[in-house]
Amino acid sequence: MKAYKIKNIQSIFLIGFVSCVLLSCSSNKKTADQQLASKYRLIFEDEFKGNAYDKNHWTSYDVKNGKSPWSRFVMDDAKLAEVKNGNLHMKARWNKETDLPETGAIQTKDKFSFKYGKIEVRAKFNSAGQGGWPAIWLMPQNGIYPGWPNGGEMDIMERLNTDNFVHQVVHQSDGAAKHISSGITQEIAPSEYNTYSVIKSPNRIEFYVNEKLTAVHESKDDFAKRWPFETDYYIILNHACADKGQSGSTFWPGYVTSTDNFPYEMAVDYVKVWELVK
Repeated sequence: MKAYKIKNIQSIFLIGFVSCVLLSCSSNKKTADQQLASKYRLIFEDEFKGNAYDKNHWTSYDVKNGKSPWSRFVMDDAKLAEVKNGNLHMKARWNKETDLPETGAIQTKDKFSFKYGKIEVRAKFNSAGQGGWPAIWLMPQNGIYPGWPNGGEMDIMERLNTDNFVHQVVHQSDGAAKHISSGITQEIAPSEYNTYSVIKSPNRIEFYVNEKLTAVHESKDDFAKRWPFETDYYIILNHACADKGQSGSTFWPGYVTSTDNFPYEMAVDYVKVWELVK
């Protein structure tokens, strides 16, 4: 009888201990969530429901400006920025008649921008190939310094070809208006959803992949001389693509060597932005 009581007391103690641990974890998570809620306020959310992207949020990139390699083949075609099954499908397709790519790009310019806060985009790659160049990035709505790269650029995610890693890069200029940049690469599982984030705060930019801090960019050294990031930035989602070399342009991912795997496609599950609470 005594042994039975001791055994039961031990069991009761163990159950109580586990319960306390679980309650503590729950309490800690709740506290962390409360801290996040007290620091940030959700101000933009698009989960791409329906059968077209929301024109209150997005417009097609202005194809008249398609002078850079990434924008050379942009077309205002809904099929290149197609919404279906809860995803935005950013595409690059191959036109057999012209023997050139056609690419999709949409942006929140003049519709939504933010100065300080967190942006998070969840996306995966349904198809890819040599010459493909999908990206998620930020550009200044009202630049402190005119022109690129003076106004600054934040590349939340860029993927080249069939790489199993992505690039996260910041572009700006130094005091002499010379282009300078800072970037890192981070491994991913390309066919699975990954989250790509930037936290933008005064004089500091943090990059994340799947909630893991990957890089910090701060206003110091040469970057402090012409720091352009203390202003509003808008969002661009696009799937750029190279040609076969006909245009004479230099494309970061190199040229297309085969058209067998087109269309290339990045599927975006959501875009969310939280504003930094003052």
